[in-house]
Amino acid sequence: MNDQLKYENMLKKVRRLEEEVKNYQALIENTPDLFYRTDLHGRITFISPSVYRLSGYSIVEATGMKMAEEIYLVPEERETFLNLLQKEGHVANFEARLKRKDGSIWWASTNAHFLKNKAGEIIGVEGITRDISDIKAAGKALRESEEQFRLAFHTSPDSVNLNRATDGMFVDINEGFTKLMGFTKEDVSGKSSLSLNIWKNPNDRQRLVDALTRDGFVENLEAEFVTKSGEVKVGLMSARFLRINEEDLILTITRDITEWKKMREMMVQNEKMLSVGGLAAGMAHEINNPLAGILQNASVLANRLTGDLPANHKAAEAAGTSLSAIQKYLQLRRLPEMIENIRSSGRMAAEIVSNMLSFARKSEKMVSSHDIGILLDQTLDLLKTDYDMKKHYDFKQVRIVREYDETVGPIPCEASKLQQVFMNILKNGAEAMAEMKDAAIQPTFVLRVQDDGTWIKVEIEDNGPGMDAKTRRRIFEPFYTTKPLDKGTGLGLSVSYFIVTEDHDGKISVEDARGKGTCFVIRLPKTRAEEKSLPIG
Repeated sequence: MNDQLKYENMLKKVRRLEEEVKNYQALIENTPDLFYRTDLHGRITFISPSVYRLSGYSIVEATGMKMAEEIYLVPEERETFLNLLQKEGHVANFEARLKRKDGSIWWASTNAHFLKNKAGEIIGVEGITRDISDIKAAGKALRESEEQFRLAFHTSPDSVNLNRATDGMFVDINEGFTKLMGFTKEDVSGKSSLSLNIWKNPNDRQRLVDALTRDGFVENLEAEFVTKSGEVKVGLMSARFLRINEEDLILTITRDITEWKKMREMMVQNEKMLSVGGLAAGMAHEINNPLAGILQNASVLANRLTGDLPANHKAAEAAGTSLSAIQKYLQLRRLPEMIENIRSSGRMAAEIVSNMLSFARKSEKMVSSHDIGILLDQTLDLLKTDYDMKKHYDFKQVRIVREYDETVGPIPCEASKLQQVFMNILKNGAEAMAEMKDAAIQPTFVLRVQDDGTWIKVEIEDNGPGMDAKTRRRIFEPFYTTKPLDKGTGLGLSVSYFIVTEDHDGKISVEDARGKGTCFVIRLPKTRAEEKSLPIG
């Protein structure tokens, strides 16, 4: 009876052991990882069926292969593996490159320990190897992506900055940001755009925040920024949320469009002025005839009422009075002054008509070579003797600073027209300086002539009150003037604009002076594509 019980218990143990072996074999045969054993010489003594899927070798082919020479891509990695195993008694997550049957490479991560017999003697190595090729590829792709982002971030000519989404603090900026804004990494460290007062209009920042909150990104948002030096620039912004190292960031790319905006405004200005040219011509022709009649009849009226002519005396006597009595009445009623006002207003209207006609018609070009510095000096001489200028302001009181580049030679131009441009700018500047209340500041013009590549650059700078941004944008518009109606027609600088751009293929703009005041910048080409050359005069 006892023997029977012992037999049954032993049978249960055998069956349980068989079940465990069966489960163990099933695990080995179905695991996607590779289970293996090697002897002390590194030869494979056992390997699981997954060897075929991972390496292309069958169990028969793999059994007996030497790990270092036939399996490892770099035999030295096998040596490193064994040294770690010898030192620690086990190895965890050891990464190495292994060779497939077809010669391709795969990345493996191995956990292993020494295999011992019942006596405790080391008889080989036992381990499990997992294919981590996909993880390695993903890691490589991530590193490449990070490197590409880093290169794009730091080499972009546009301004690029990273800010924390939680508080707006700067995380990083590129050289483009420093070039645009003037701030270095040290300047922005621990600060936000608000604390640096970068936004000229805080509403622009709010628009950016609102769009990011609503859509998660912003594209082509135009805004004005204040640089470190205080200069205002216009940027076109795009931004979106990013998550880097478990932190929410805002990536912002800003393109400097300041010069583009100026060019666009000039193009719009040019189109506006070209269109008004045709309109002005039509208006001028319609006004010219009745205006001529007004001026002519006003002159005849003055002649017949105030002129000491025999015909006037005869007509007065025929009316039963004398010419002196009529003229006495006219003086008492101030009629001669009224007639002169009519004539003066008519002459002003005639001047306006003449300027309007200059928009639409071009006189025959009289182009010859002239020294720009000499033309400026000749214009100054004319202004010093100009009667209208003396009535309002003595031009001789203005200090003139000349900064003429002696290397700049003569250029082809229409001298009289350029002198008209210089005179318009100088008159306006003198009148503006005359209105300043600060007597301690001596009115000054700085005249510069400089070589500018294929151009000659002329600068006429004054130290007057200057212009606001709105005035600078409109200063060349026809009929735009900041003067009282009886002092300006608003056509002087418009005509100047056409003389420079249309007649000379040049450019004209107005800027803030380096200190206080206004600076007109004129660029004239050194050569002309089409010109009627005359002898140098």
